[in-house]
Parts: sequence; structure tokens; C-alpha cells
Amino acid sequence: MVEVMTRPVTYRIVDCPDGRFAVVAVATSGTAYWRGGLLTLAEADACVEDLRAMLSLCGAALACSDHAPDPHTPNWPRPRG
Repeated sequence: MVEVMTRPVTYRIVDCPDGRFAVVAVATSGTAYWRGGLLTLAEADACVEDLRAMLSLCGAALACSDHAPDPHTPNWPRPRG
């Protein structure tokens, strides 16, 4: 059996202007995903651990990165409201 090493999905936790937190994850394709509205850093950490668990089921790793896109930029995708 040949084991294929996948590049990790990178993430970072960001402080939002409203005092909440968001988790930004970037796939190897460069596509960014985020989960915002987290009230505490502990809630953001729990979100990261849930993401890590889901990715491990797919054989992917999650790594912290300071180079994830910044959700405070004008071209950052916003959720549909």
C-alpha cells in the first residue's frame, strides 16, 4: 500500500472588530473557509478541535498558520445573509 501525504489545511483564529472570534481555514487549493461569531477564545479552540477531528477522518492534517487570509479585507467572502 502506498501512503499519500496530503498537505495540511492551515488555520488561524482571528479577533473580529465586534469582540468575537473567527476560525479561518485554508485548503491546499487556496479556498478559504471561516466560522465566525465565536464568543470566546475557548469556543474558537473547540471549533478548531472539531475541524481537526473531521479532517483526520479524511486523512488530512490541520496546521496553524499566520498566513491565512485576513477576513477584515474588503475582498473577503461574506456569508449570505
